[in-house]
Amino acid sequence: MSNNLLNLFCLVDGEATTNAFPVEIESTKTIGNLKEVIRTKKPNEFRGVDPDKLTLWRVSIPVVAANKHNPIVRNEVESSTELDPTDDVSDVFPQAPPKKTIHIIVQRPPPAQSPVSDYISQKRPTADGKDSS
Repeated sequence: MSNNLLNLFCLVDGEATTNAFPVEIESTKTIGNLKEVIRTKKPNEFRGVDPDKLTLWRVSIPVVAANKHNPIVRNEVESSTELDPTDDVSDVFPQAPPKKTIHIIVQRPPPAQSPVSDYISQKRPTADGKDSS
């Protein structure tokens, strides 16, 4: 790969390909660096989420006009590989990635459960209005 800078199209898990966004990163950087670039590119989307909490998946999803409004869910993608933050980008993409293709699915961390929300979820009223506990 003569050009050291890669242009990757990323998509947040569960969104349509119309919401894909490009990021540029040097092939010599790590997947951990890529997480930081993605977090910087989408500060509102990942507000309050540290880059190390994002999970990145290597995919190859052609962007097709007929399906561009359908949400893409990572567990429904036939071939996806979870990326290790210590891997070099060049290990994941040894050649220039294909154009008009989603290359990375970005998965948010699961919502945190607090003791208060656990307590509230356990104390649900029954049909007669009384607590279920």
